Amino acid sequence: MFEGFRVPASHDCLMVLHPQKMWMDTLKKISKKIKIMKNQNPVKHQFTPGIRTALLKHSSVLLAAAVLALSGGAASANANDKIIVGESSTVNGATVSTWARVNGKGKVIWVGLTMPVSLAENMPSPGSGPAGAFAVLNYPSVVQQTTYFNHVQIQANPHGHATNPNFVNTNRNSEPHFDIHFYNTPVAQVFPIPPGLFFTPVSADRLPVGYAQPDARSIPAMGRHAALLSEFTALGPLDATMIAGFLPDASFMHFIEPMVSSDFLLERHNFTLPVPTPAVLGIATQYPTECVVLYDKNMDAHHYVFKGFESIQ
Repeated sequence: MFEGFRVPASHDCLMVLHPQKMWMDTLKKISKKIKIMKNQNPVKHQFTPGIRTALLKHSSVLLAAAVLALSGGAASANANDKIIVGESSTVNGATVSTWARVNGKGKVIWVGLTMPVSLAENMPSPGSGPAGAFAVLNYPSVVQQTTYFNHVQIQANPHGHATNPNFVNTNRNSEPHFDIHFYNTPVAQVFPIPPGLFFTPVSADRLPVGYAQPDARSIPAMGRHAALLSEFTALGPLDATMIAGFLPDASFMHFIEPMVSSDFLLERHNFTLPVPTPAVLGIATQYPTECVVLYDKNMDAHHYVFKGFESIQ
């Protein structure tokens, strides 16, 4: 099926890093194979289950390879580093994937998510995940066991949603956009989160610097949202921002959420987002200090990369 490549049998696929040229040559080769196979199956790309599984596994591995090439490839990659692939889902013909990069000692140094730009051109309908998420994807076990990240949920908002009434621009969040929730808690613990008004403030040591107290309103199967202080005075429409999410009782920051408009994604460029970092998280784990979003021209996708992991409690 894929000449010169083998589909790993395990769920978490490992690939040792190669020099940049080999990564890009591999990417082009597999991309060509995928295009040929799609052309041979033109009716909504109705692949057999085996072919579909192979496509998901290979595209997941290659998207991570593309990130390495974009960030300097062999120049920045240690020869012992590996890419570990998490889960993938195909929505509206676009494959969304989770993955991580680990060093030779098995330590997670990047946690990633890849989203094709075509999702911004054709926003998905609500799915069966919590709060209508159209994609719910777990991270590899090493990520779940050693870092803040458990899984990601993605909601599409083609008509936007309500904006904090205290914002200067009360229509800021009305732009079509994606809510990309990176959760610390397992998905089974997200579904029961109740709606309602909860006025307990987050303690000063658990509120990230630069963030306002979360809204009192808890979104069902999600929680309360804390915005950057800069969002309150922003005048233009939403482009990209980072939300800090809290449980209704304000006891724990259980997700961090890039909120990115479709128009901004369609500009197809790189950007960075702040990482909300409290003095006290409430658990001992590895937590990122940087979030970079890289546009990959070859895949026409954005790679969300959390890195700079440090110990936090």
